[in-house]
Amino acid sequence: MKSLIKGLLWLIFILTIIGFCASVYILNAPAAPKDGEAKLQVHQRTALRGRPTVNSRPILYTKDVFIFSINKQHLSNLNSGILNRELLFSIALGQRTNFSPELLDKELQQKFDWMQTFLNSAPDIKFSSGKPTIKVILSGNDWILTDKSGASFIIEKVGNQLDVYLPDLREEFNNNKISLSENLEFSIEKVGTQWMIKDRDTTQVYEIRLKNNKLDVFQQSKYPIQTYLFKVDIASLESISNGNITQDIKNGFSNIKAPLTSKAILTSVEIGVKWKITDGYQFYQIHKEENSLKVYLDLDSSWILVRVNDTLKGWVQRITGTIHTPPKPVLSSRQQLKVKLLTLFGQINEMMGNSDATDTDITEK
Repeated sequence: MKSLIKGLLWLIFILTIIGFCASVYILNAPAAPKDGEAKLQVHQRTALRGRPTVNSRPILYTKDVFIFSINKQHLSNLNSGILNRELLFSIALGQRTNFSPELLDKELQQKFDWMQTFLNSAPDIKFSSGKPTIKVILSGNDWILTDKSGASFIIEKVGNQLDVYLPDLREEFNNNKISLSENLEFSIEKVGTQWMIKDRDTTQVYEIRLKNNKLDVFQQSKYPIQTYLFKVDIASLESISNGNITQDIKNGFSNIKAPLTSKAILTSVEIGVKWKITDGYQFYQIHKEENSLKVYLDLDSSWILVRVNDTLKGWVQRITGTIHTPPKPVLSSRQQLKVKLLTLFGQINEMMGNSDATDTDITEK
């Protein structure tokens, strides 16, 4: 009997040593390789970078998707870069405090110099010149002020003062079942006509365009499409006004690896201010802005410029081009055992933690 027990003890000892050595061997397996970074299937003119394999998996198509439209009143949010409802300033009513609701409505509509009020109280907020309109929501208490461009502001009477607010653009997204995080990056792509909202938490980009007296919201691909390309010195103004594409502009296209062909045509859109370059199915816009000429990509082009990160950028087809990720790496049998073993250890540790918590509860009781 003693010899049997002794034999069993030796067997358990040997098995323990073998198990320990096996565990050490498994746990020292090479770390599982990480998923590959996104790759672009780029325009042939850009020296193909990372052409995807047959079994690559697309992340998203690069074509924008229309989501919803909103009223022009939210131009006030977009022009200021503030998406939330926010108090801009307050105006003391003075002797107007005791006006009747009807008289106060009339006073706000006819007597107030709103242009000067915004210049004095909120100089950073754009308020278009021209006669604004006041819409009465609740006589003597609530109004909507709209400037000539259509941008609106909410006015509320609180005691003996008027509080002026921006409207809430986030609420419009919520109404369309899209929740924006607090970690946003806002940019003005084209003053007064095009804006971009990048949600860093969801890595999703939304583009807002002003068209036909409404604001259209589009969901971009996961990675933003680059519309601004480059700028050249104002010295090129005279040449392009005469219908000639200057060498500076041609060099700019070459530098972004999209050189113009000999068939590129320059046409005037707005004399002395805007021009269009048509190069086959590629379309570009030139805008005179301050002391330079800025070149933009028209999103109706066949090829669009997509930026994944600081080092990966390239031209993709607007309709069929995709951003790809390589397939997930295949783990070796040793690496698979390592994953399973670590999972088992985690489960045991969790069970022991729960057991300790239960013992503590019993002791306290």
